[in-house]
Amino acid sequence: MIAIFNALVALVSQMVKKAGLVFGKAGNMNPASLLVVLVRYRRTNFTSFMKSHREALKIGLETGNYVSGVCNYYSLMSDLITCACGPYWHFTPLAEGCTRMECHDIFHHTTARYLGAQKGNDILEIGCGYGEIGRQVAKISGASVVGLTMANEEIDGANERIKRAGLEGQCRMVQADYHHLPFESASFDKVFGIYTLKYSSNVSQAIAEAARVLKSGGSFVSYEILVSDKYDPSDKEDRTLVENISYSTCMPALWSAQAFREAAAAAGLVLKVEEDLCSKPKERQWYCVFEDTCVFHLLMSSWVGRLVRLGEFLHILPKSFSDFYETCLVHPTTDFVLAGRKGIITGAVMMVWEKP
Repeated sequence: MIAIFNALVALVSQMVKKAGLVFGKAGNMNPASLLVVLVRYRRTNFTSFMKSHREALKIGLETGNYVSGVCNYYSLMSDLITCACGPYWHFTPLAEGCTRMECHDIFHHTTARYLGAQKGNDILEIGCGYGEIGRQVAKISGASVVGLTMANEEIDGANERIKRAGLEGQCRMVQADYHHLPFESASFDKVFGIYTLKYSSNVSQAIAEAARVLKSGGSFVSYEILVSDKYDPSDKEDRTLVENISYSTCMPALWSAQAFREAAAAAGLVLKVEEDLCSKPKERQWYCVFEDTCVFHLLMSSWVGRLVRLGEFLHILPKSFSDFYETCLVHPTTDFVLAGRKGIITGAVMMVWEKP
């Protein structure tokens, strides 16, 4: 049985080599990432991780507090996503003829432009992960950027990266919850969040806090995964796809654009820009980062799932890895593509508000 499993793994490896799809400097997604995960995390306690994941999700659904679930999720997934996908986790428009990493570089400049970031500005990035976007904004504009995250692992990793980038004078990290920002009112010229507020169960409070710490005339910029007007909660397929995205990442239900508009207006912010960056000519859809590679098809494949379960049965893969694979790898990856194709979620909407 072990020989059969090893032969199947070898077959997948050959498929990867023949396809020539190896994760490299271009930053393109590829099936080799799956093999990297298998090797790198063979000794991880997935049983404990999945138990904590479900317990935290239950608490979130009952209380609306998803903080412990998000922290638990990223205690493992921060490193895994970086290992498999590179330093940038969010979706961007995919410009024709550009690699994924080149598209991210374009996006960094786009973010700095929408922020109006300038040298001398004090900027806050909420829910920043390892602070990659904030560091890029700092390098592009010369501004000072504070990155705020809840996860210990991300604080440590971000501080190392700030040092490696030589940005100690411009960037620093703070551990806190963006629903309760530990800053004085009117402390920042700009505040922004990239794929941040999807983790909030109280978007009104989160945006109100961002508005509170903004100076008069300052901007709040949000780039999010949102439920579109096409989403029909009474449609079983629509509801399943959207719910899977939230449940697999231990976050609350995705917000609609209208919920953001209403929360910002209630906080006294004035909408200046709302634009789907993928609506521009020659910009391909954000979910194509998965759809254009073998990764999506491998994750959709039932025989790959059976191979994973066989590896766990033979104790080649760690206990509960198949549960983790199905819950956190197959979902939400496949759900993003399927929901994106249906147009029921959007992943490239940029919103800019100003504080009077």
